[in-house]
Amino acid sequence: MFFARSHIELHNIRASIERTKRLSDNVIKIGPIGVGLDGLLTWIPWAGGLYSAGAGLVLLSDGFRARCAPMVLLEATMVLLADLAIGIAPVPGGLGKLADVLFSGHKWAADLMIKHMEETIYFEGSRKDVVHTPEYREILSRIKDGKERRRVVFLG
Repeated sequence: MFFARSHIELHNIRASIERTKRLSDNVIKIGPIGVGLDGLLTWIPWAGGLYSAGAGLVLLSDGFRARCAPMVLLEATMVLLADLAIGIAPVPGGLGKLADVLFSGHKWAADLMIKHMEETIYFEGSRKDVVHTPEYREILSRIKDGKERRRVVFLG
């Protein structure tokens, strides 16, 4: 199945998101600025756009597999489309290319998804399997009392 069904798969998805983020926007660190393949390949015609689109699709696929909320995926999509547009826009003097080097859209989208995953409580199994466990009942009572604001996702 396409969706993650265990915490191990979620761990691997998170590692994939982190790897894509690092390759895209942080291979070379120059002070507070990171430059990755997205920024380096933007200077080669078509290569930057192809890489940016491909890495964006990998990130969105991983977010979908981790069952990120639709609004998080939509926000990440908008950031990734902006990153792609900045890189392929025909701006004279190389200013568009320079802007693409400085705009770390893949990092931004990856951070959105990772934060969302951290704010989600994942239970292995279906709702029917988990509803009677003490862990689920404790989380449910914390949500009802307003002490817990994270969402619950069932991996089964």
